[in-house]
Amino acid sequence: MKKRRIALSISMAVMVLTVLGMSAIIFGLSNTVRELAVEVTSKQPEAILASANVKNDTVVNVPILYYDQKMDECADIYGVSLFSVVKNRQFEWASCGYFTNALEADMVEGVLDEDYLPVASGGQMLPNRGVWGDNFARWFNAVDGLSTSYAGTLSLVYNESSRIFKYEDENFYPLDEIDLAGDESVNSNGHNHLFTLSLGVPFQVIADGSEKFEIVADDDTWVFVGSKLVLDMGGIHDEMLAHFMINEDGEVYAAVGDEDYAYAGVKLNGGDSTVVRIFHADRNSESSVFKLYFANMLPNINSSSLAKSGGVEIAYNPADPSYVAPLGENMKVAPDRQKTLAVSVVVQTTVICMLAVIVMTAISVVTRYSRRGRNLGR
Repeated sequence: MKKRRIALSISMAVMVLTVLGMSAIIFGLSNTVRELAVEVTSKQPEAILASANVKNDTVVNVPILYYDQKMDECADIYGVSLFSVVKNRQFEWASCGYFTNALEADMVEGVLDEDYLPVASGGQMLPNRGVWGDNFARWFNAVDGLSTSYAGTLSLVYNESSRIFKYEDENFYPLDEIDLAGDESVNSNGHNHLFTLSLGVPFQVIADGSEKFEIVADDDTWVFVGSKLVLDMGGIHDEMLAHFMINEDGEVYAAVGDEDYAYAGVKLNGGDSTVVRIFHADRNSESSVFKLYFANMLPNINSSSLAKSGGVEIAYNPADPSYVAPLGENMKVAPDRQKTLAVSVVVQTTVICMLAVIVMTAISVVTRYSRRGRNLGR
């Protein structure tokens, strides 16, 4: 009887320890897969660049849409109502006078509309500031008599050592070559100063704390991550720096000018694909500066489609702003990590199976002794 109790106690102990061991190994396997998934995610953008042969000084062409804007007539601010000036004049202020040079926030809503375009919210209704639905449509749409659209590409240059895609132009006049005879938007220095643009750069989120975006521009500039406004630089103003970063939790923190970083209300996950959408206007004939920097933000590259001007193209269709091309075959994991994953999963799964056999054996022993005990008690 004593031996049976000892055997039963040992069997129960073996079963408990086996269950605990299985739980620990299952937890470990889960963590292994999760950690590897994070590491694979961090390696995928580099693999994408490698598969597209993107390395130092490679040109990456981003589709962009420009809108040439007709100069609005100069109105005497003292001879008409303030509302009329604000409502009717949007493009060209320096040569018309009454010019207010300052940053103006809240000219657009914090979320893009269903066409992924900004929505006017009015601003503070100061001269050259307030925008309304009627006249704001011309900013990023072709409107007869007011704006004409042109498609092009913006060439980012990749620096492999700094891991930065950048575009820099201190004299940014992309529509100078367009024949605008008789259009006052070409002022005395020969530049077409009055235009707007929109572009989108899709990228895969790493969320390791190293991703940072910077933009330097004069006049109205809005940057959205997905459909959420994160950088608000509205108004006619001198060149200004704005930037955002993605921390290790996938949270987007943004700052304009000398401001400290503040949470922008956007939360991303490692492995997500999203789009940085940029909207910019040059509506004042004094200067035009435009600079972009994507640091450790590796865009989704369409390696199968080479641009006519050389380099590679961003996998993004400006005619359908909601579209982000699937990464498909460009998502490659380093072979050694694939092997590590396979070995880890096989080993830990084998151990789990062996422990399962031990548990079943222990249960069988306990059941056998229980039956024998019942038989002896009869």
